[in-house]
Amino acid sequence: MFKQSLAKTALVLMAGLLMAGTVAAKEMKIGLVDVQAIVAQLPQTTSIQNTLKAEFEGRIAEVQKLEKDIAFNQEKLKRDGATMNDQQKKTLQGEMEKQMRSYEQLARPLDEDYRKRQAEERNKLMGLVKTAIDAIAKKDNYDLILNAQAGVFVKPEYDISNAVVAQVSKAK
Repeated sequence: MFKQSLAKTALVLMAGLLMAGTVAAKEMKIGLVDVQAIVAQLPQTTSIQNTLKAEFEGRIAEVQKLEKDIAFNQEKLKRDGATMNDQQKKTLQGEMEKQMRSYEQLARPLDEDYRKRQAEERNKLMGLVKTAIDAIAKKDNYDLILNAQAGVFVKPEYDISNAVVAQVSKAK
């Protein structure tokens, strides 16, 4: 008897939950954005790249010059090593070691600084993109906005990426 009562109660609760779910369900407005494509299309992306290039131009040129000097000396040792005396080889190898140390001292911090600045600028840009997505979602009453990579198939009318690009392009 207890089992029958428990089964009936469970059945009534299950039916109630199913009906409540269908009554509460409403049509959701869903949008999708392709954040990577948005960032690639923004004029600010090109501006950031140009700014970073100008900011690090001197240091990059210095590292590239060292790379060329090292390659030249390696080629010289390879090409002329057989005709050099021991003192000339030692001098050239010492010069190459000095250049390699300088290269390592310059290249690693340059790479770290460049990546750090790139991340800072990317975060600023992503903030603008997020703000634009939020504004469009609020203005057009979207219930849910997903990244386009989350969907296997997406109808073009659900993609709001172009609207986001247009809005972020207006921002400074």
